[in-house]
Amino acid sequence: MWYVLKNTLLINAVLLSVITNAYAETIEDGRAWLNLTLTGALPAENWRWYAELQPRLREEGSHLDQVLLRPAIYYNLTKQSSVWAGYAHVITHPAGKSAFDEHRLWQQYLYQFSPVGDLAIQSRTRLEQRFIENSDDTGYKLRQMFRVMMPSGIDSRLSWVLYDEYFINLNQTDYGAQKGFDQNRAFVGANWTITPQAKFEFGYLNQHVKTKHADLVNHVLSSTFNFSF
Repeated sequence: MWYVLKNTLLINAVLLSVITNAYAETIEDGRAWLNLTLTGALPAENWRWYAELQPRLREEGSHLDQVLLRPAIYYNLTKQSSVWAGYAHVITHPAGKSAFDEHRLWQQYLYQFSPVGDLAIQSRTRLEQRFIENSDDTGYKLRQMFRVMMPSGIDSRLSWVLYDEYFINLNQTDYGAQKGFDQNRAFVGANWTITPQAKFEFGYLNQHVKTKHADLVNHVLSSTFNFSF
């Protein structure tokens, strides 16, 4: 199974590279994303809250690119599935331009598949409604992620992590979103269990973004601290 997953990721990367080189200029950048996530129980049964703070750096980590604040609540339908509703405030600092705000509403369905051997497989389907400063249009975006974790075989607290997330714009907007493929994020890394309530995830994320004039390929050093209460 692990051999199949690795080869599938390699094939996707090759195909993505071929498509990219066929129709657009490619611009590459080194980036760093830092992420802090918190989850906790609400008074009502099966309800929980979630909060995420994520600063993102561009140009080899030398300039602030974005800051995301993403709170949400969710309801556990079963031990394996949950439905979510949330909000996101995004502040973007483009190079040579003034910073601008974006507000998002989002909903998602999270499903944890039954284990396949040592593999833990998770699916996340998210729908976003995007409201960007100085824009009259609302953007609708669909995001689909599949995530796989497996024991490292080195230490019981260490797991290998692999995920891929595909983004599709459902409409065209006056702020530049083109209907269809928007971006893909592929991650490979590790997850370290510090305590049952605290985990640290780190690794490499390849972000391929399609724009009207060029394709952006960002090589991201990604790190996430997860705390559960």
